[in-house]
Amino acid sequence: MDVQLMIPARSAQYGFTLIELMIVVLLLAIISAFALPAFQSFIASNRLTSEANELLAGLNLARSEAVRTQRRVVLCRATTAAGKVDRASGCVTTADTQPWQSWVVFIDTDADGVFDASEAVLREQVITGNALNLVSDEALRTAGNRIAYRPDGLARAPGSLALQGAVISVCDSSGSLAVTANARNVTLLSGSRVAVTRGGNASCSVTASVEETVEEAEEGA
Repeated sequence: MDVQLMIPARSAQYGFTLIELMIVVLLLAIISAFALPAFQSFIASNRLTSEANELLAGLNLARSEAVRTQRRVVLCRATTAAGKVDRASGCVTTADTQPWQSWVVFIDTDADGVFDASEAVLREQVITGNALNLVSDEALRTAGNRIAYRPDGLARAPGSLALQGAVISVCDSSGSLAVTANARNVTLLSGSRVAVTRGGNASCSVTASVEETVEEAEEGA
């Protein structure tokens, strides 16, 4: 018997040449160069929208709870400690342009506009991400960075009977977004009407322009 006939023939094996591998790597590098900035912009835009929506939800909650409980409910700027809202420090009423570290919604039981340790917290939010800045406009800074809803569902600044208006700008300072679309501005009009606007903020601190409006609350009187 011929021994060579019993040895199975080896199947042909094919692979990539070095040139083919280099071409594939080059194509992947080109695709990544175009896709990475777009992906970073997408992430930054979603982060802005998410933070603005959290603030919008906080305002809507404050209004609805003020009507439901017939108590004054306040949303105010707060500080953080160990990554959490520092409730012991109360509201930050300083009229400066520094970014907010966090915010809190609480039932203002004694109606003094001050966040006391004994008052119930309804919602709180820490501003996450180093690139996100949340800044109040001059009107809100003058009001001590507080939006106070009365039992009638209308917001009036502490110590004032005038309907409150305010703008809180959430902007991205990472550079991933164009300056014409790097901000989401949460706006309170006539004490009850709340809207989120997509805008640009060259300094990432003060509202610059408005491009798109999405209304989220009922119109007040």
